Parts: sequence; structure tokens; C-alpha cells
Amino acid sequence: MGNLDNLEAFNEMDRGSVDKQRKLIRALTMPYETVYGVSMDTGLCTCYRMSESMNEFYDDVNIESDYEENIRRYVGKDVLDEDKCLFDDICSIRQVKRIFFRKQMHYINYRVLRNGRIRYLQCLLVKPDNEENEFAVAFKDINEEKKLEIAQQQRIEEAVEEARRANRAKTVFLSNMSHDIRTPMNGIIGMTAIAASHVDDRERVLDSLKKISMASKHLLNLINEVLDMSKIESGKVELKDEPFNLAELVESLVSMMNPQIEARRHTLELQVEKLAHRHVIGDSLRLQQVFTNLMGNSVKYTPDGGLLTLSVSEKPCDRAGCGCYEFVFEDNGMGMSEDYVQRIFEPFSRAEDQRVDKIQGTGLGMAITRSIVQMMDGDIQVESRLGKGSRFTVTVYLKLQENGAGDEGTNGTGMDSSGGDESLAGIESLDFSGRRALLVEDNDLNREIAMEILKTTGLAVEEAVDGKEAVQQVSRHGDGYYDIIFMDVRMPRMNGYNATCAIRAMGLPYCKTVPIVAMTADAFAEDVRAAKNAGMNEHVSKPLNFKHLGMVMRKLLD
Repeated sequence: MGNLDNLEAFNEMDRGSVDKQRKLIRALTMPYETVYGVSMDTGLCTCYRMSESMNEFYDDVNIESDYEENIRRYVGKDVLDEDKCLFDDICSIRQVKRIFFRKQMHYINYRVLRNGRIRYLQCLLVKPDNEENEFAVAFKDINEEKKLEIAQQQRIEEAVEEARRANRAKTVFLSNMSHDIRTPMNGIIGMTAIAASHVDDRERVLDSLKKISMASKHLLNLINEVLDMSKIESGKVELKDEPFNLAELVESLVSMMNPQIEARRHTLELQVEKLAHRHVIGDSLRLQQVFTNLMGNSVKYTPDGGLLTLSVSEKPCDRAGCGCYEFVFEDNGMGMSEDYVQRIFEPFSRAEDQRVDKIQGTGLGMAITRSIVQMMDGDIQVESRLGKGSRFTVTVYLKLQENGAGDEGTNGTGMDSSGGDESLAGIESLDFSGRRALLVEDNDLNREIAMEILKTTGLAVEEAVDGKEAVQQVSRHGDGYYDIIFMDVRMPRMNGYNATCAIRAMGLPYCKTVPIVAMTADAFAEDVRAAKNAGMNEHVSKPLNFKHLGMVMRKLLD
């Protein structure tokens, strides 16, 4: 590359010419690879610096040639057609003079095609101070700079688009939440008013109460799914590793879904291939949630008298210590359009179909289902034809229990997405007469409800309004006074965890073994673990599932 600092390269040029060259080069504000000096009087240009890679006009350094001819030839030969117009203002000396009349510097960023690849270059024109008849033209490769600029611009555009999507999603979320919450709330408020105005009409009141219960369950399901989705998106959901029997899990699913299946007169075909490994380790509660969502959809979106199929099989697995299991849920129901199949796992998505408009749903179930399956390092695929039915295939990997031992699994404690039972059938047949319970609850209405429910079993129930009062009451009575304690968690003065720890630490022998049941609206898996870690025996979530409450009471009091 030629350089003005090397005066030997210009020993045939007069001193004045060299000074002009230095002025031109100093006028450049950036290290350009190829530099020309151009006379506005003669239109001749001289190359002062030339890089081998650039070689914009010609190869012979310091040979004078016509500026206008050279630049037109260069533009016509190398510059992309879309960018040729950028050189219109500098293709003649007259146009260059007009530019310098307004400013001393002018640059163009453009593209050339070299070796089959597009590159970005920059052309700079500079008129030095106090130099009326000379200007400099310089070129440099800005490909890397431009790529970084484009990448940064792309990131900015993606961030802006993401913000727009988030804003649109927020708007849709609030709109859907407003609609989906107000719908069951309208039913609850309306049916309550109807029941109040017909207190002497037993049948009318019972019908209203039944509908209030149904609307309440739908509202609870919506709240649970919104909270579940929020926890999943924030990364706060933790999967449990605990032993369970896969066959028993499937059996439990079928038993739980049977009432709905029979109510719709569906036929369920269960196809379970011989499982080489039934005793596995994983989060049975979350897996049950996935299965319940999928089978629940099959029940809801299949017209009465339909055919449902659940196939369970174990596939070859190349992961040491793991089993690969495939669950296929198939129905001959309404099916889905190709367009909706692409969106089915998006939060709040529902098919635009009059046939499903009156079927209750939050639009979150499938999004939660896929998220849980992916957290289990699994996969879910969907096939569907409108009017023909749908097929969901879930593949999950579960750790194997050593030597196939252990089939107790879980007792299903944790968040109960089904909500409360519609009646007290789960506990009204129990008889714990002669037993005494302590109910610890700070909310007056919740305490009144729990008192009435527990008394139906014959229990003598005493109450405490917070954890501190509960500790005082236990310490005030003798050994073995209470047979069971139902403990809320979030309370003033002393919460349920601290109260449980204080009771367990008392000197009375029975305080170490008296059954303490968490009865709380903190209903996630981590809340169940926190209760157990504090020394509680069982966990019952609010709203109360009376069947589950009855099972817990039988387990601890029988």
C-alpha cells in the first residue's frame, strides 16, 4: 500500500504537490484503505493510497486519469443495481461542486458483488479547508461494521416486536380474564339472588345451589390454571421426584374421569400393553394433570355417545436408568381445523367454532399441558381432522425404581384442580363422636364453614383465631386433649408453620404425634412440602375437596 509518509514514492513530484497531498489525506477523518486526490479544474484524479483488496478505480498508483470516467466505470461494473442511484450526485465534477457548496464532507454506503458475495463499502468525499480546487475521494470496506449494525437493528426490531406481542397478549389476557371470570361470577351472584327470593321452595333452592357449585368450580379451575401458567412462565414450578406405580396412575385417571364419561354416554377403550417397568420415579401429580386435561378435552369435545381411546405402551429407551412411555388419547369427536391445530398450545387460544362456544374452557389447559410435558423432557404431538376427531400423543421419560421396588406412589396431596365437591357425601358418613379437634383459622367465614363441615362427622370442635392462640390452647390442656388439629397457614401474630413447630417442641408427649393437617389456600406442590417440613402430617387445600378431606380424616383418626 502506498503511503504519503514515504516521500521516496513521490520524489519526482514537486514540494507543493506533496503538501497538497498531505492536506488531502489529513482531511480524512477515518483510516480509509484507498484514497484519491481530484482536481476540480482539470477533472483528473491521482491515487495516493491503494489496498490490494479494494482497487476501486485502477491498479497503477499515482497515474492521473479522468475522475468522471473512472467513477462511472466503477459504478457500472461493481455496484449492485439497487445502489447505483446513490452515486448520481457525485458522478460529475459539477455535481461535486454543488455538494461542497453546502458542506465539506459527503459519504455513501453501498453494496458490491465480489466473488459471488455481497459486501458493504463506503465512499467518502472531503474538501479540505482553504482548498478551493482539490478534493479527496476515499473508499473502505465496512462489511463487518454493517453486519454488526444490521444485527443490532434486528435485535432492536425483535425487542420492539416482542414488546408489541407482549402488549397484545396483555390486552387479550385482560379481555379474556374479564370475560371468563365475570361469566361464572354472574352465575354465582344470580343464583344466590334466586335462591334468596325462593327460600320456601326447596327444589328451587337446591337447583340454585347446584348451579352455584358448578360455577364456583369453573371459577376455581380458571384461577388455578392462571396461577399455574404464571408459575410455569416465571420458571417457579419444580417437578417432584417420587416413586409411583404407572399402572395405578392410569387406573386412578380412569376412575376419576368415569363419572363424566358415563354422563355423556361415551365408551372408553383402555389399551395397556405389557409394561416392562411399572414402578417409576417422577412427578405423578403433574403427569396426572396432563392426562386429566387431555381426557377431559376428549370428553367435552366429543358429542354424546362417542368413542374415547387411551393407549399406554413402553417404548425402547436408550437412556440409562429411564423408561420411555407413550400415552395416546384419541376420540371421534368434533376435531379441529388445520389452522387451529397450529395454535392449540398458545395461551388462551380457543377454536372459532360455534359448536364449542358454549363449552366451558379457559384456553390455558393445553398451554399448561405442553409446558409440563416439556419440563419432563418429553414431547406432545397432535393430529386432528375437523368433524372426525383428534389424537394426542404424549411421550415422557421417567426414572426407573431400583429393582422395580416400591409401588406406593403419592396420595395425591397437592393442588386439587377439581375444586370442592358438590355435596358433603365425602365425609357425612364418617363418625368420630367422642373425638376432639382444634380448628385454627383467622378468617371468620372460613372458620364457620369448616366448623359446620367437621361437626357433621361427630367431632367436638374448638377454635383458635391464629397460631399463637392455638399454641396457648394446646399448652393449657393436658396430654392427649386434642385428637387432631386443622391448621391454617397464613395468619396474623403467628403463622401455621411456626405454630406447628412450637406445638411439636412442647413437653407434652402427645404433641410430637398429634395429627396436624394444613388446611390452607396455599395449594401448590411446594406448599405441600413446606407443610410437611414444618411437621404437619397432611395437606388439604381450599376450597375444600370433601372427598379428600374425608380420606385424610379416616387415615389419621381411624
